[in-house]
Amino acid sequence: MKSHWWMTIGLAVGLLCTGTADAILYQGQPAEQAGLSLRNWGAGSIEDSTETTFVGSRSLKIITRGQFSGGWVEFQNPVDLRPDFGAGDKVMRFALRFPGTVAGRGARGEPSGFGEFGGGPTGGPQAGGGLSGPGAPGAPSGGGGGQTTSPTMSEVRIILQTTDGKKTEFMLPLQNIRPDDAGWQSVSVPLAGIPGLRETNGQIRRIAIAGDSVGVFYVGEIRVLSEQTPIQGYLVVQNAFGGTFTSRSDTRLVVAGNDELTFIGVSEAGNQPVVFRWSFEDPNQVDGEGQVVRRRFPRRGTYTVHLTIADPYGKRAPATAKIEIQVN
Repeated sequence: MKSHWWMTIGLAVGLLCTGTADAILYQGQPAEQAGLSLRNWGAGSIEDSTETTFVGSRSLKIITRGQFSGGWVEFQNPVDLRPDFGAGDKVMRFALRFPGTVAGRGARGEPSGFGEFGGGPTGGPQAGGGLSGPGAPGAPSGGGGGQTTSPTMSEVRIILQTTDGKKTEFMLPLQNIRPDDAGWQSVSVPLAGIPGLRETNGQIRRIAIAGDSVGVFYVGEIRVLSEQTPIQGYLVVQNAFGGTFTSRSDTRLVVAGNDELTFIGVSEAGNQPVVFRWSFEDPNQVDGEGQVVRRRFPRRGTYTVHLTIADPYGKRAPATAKIEIQVN
């Protein structure tokens, strides 16, 4: 009886482990060895490469000329994602590297170009195109702890085709994701946030990958795993004289009327994309979007600046931060 009891416990543990295991679609193996076929798509191309690796001995080198050209990864043995459909924390994660992208050396992933703050990629619609009014400038580049070169692309297009012939697609935004020391960016999308995936049979036959502009990039890994990192973050304010303040250490900033202030959102949200929304008077009204916004306060008074860091897929609770601006 003891033997059967231990066998039962072992089987139960094994089933639990199987249910929570990662689904690895690609992990740096030679394509043929991994049972993959690589197919060019449109005017783009895809090939095995040893030029850079994330894990294993290979990566997939993709030359893209826009959203309709890149490469297809075809699986000899389809990958079944149906067991993960019911898990709200399951994400599909892509490790991507863009030639010329260098990780910054600032702490905590703050954006580069703001005095003591160095780090994550800048540029693109989120990181450098915040709106504080028509024609507002983007974030300045340079400065900070280490050189950071932005990818020329702002999004990567992904198409999933299942064995029932259905296709579903989504875009991977590249802003606000800090590269590692080798320049790799890991970007995740919740399975529940992929439009139409639940309406397929869940067995992935092939994946198309392309950028949103002309360029070259590498795919080092594709896997499905649990990711439960909550959204956290804070805001940074830089005044016209180069002084830097954060909502973590300062509750109020005193400025002169009509001084230009630069507001920077800092996210600590793991590998999943976020969006930044700013309110300058009414917390229920969005006055600007983007990681960086600029604002002048021409009239005397005290204004409360609110930042909301949100999940674009709506699967995680947002984080908020605020600071008071006293205009003399």
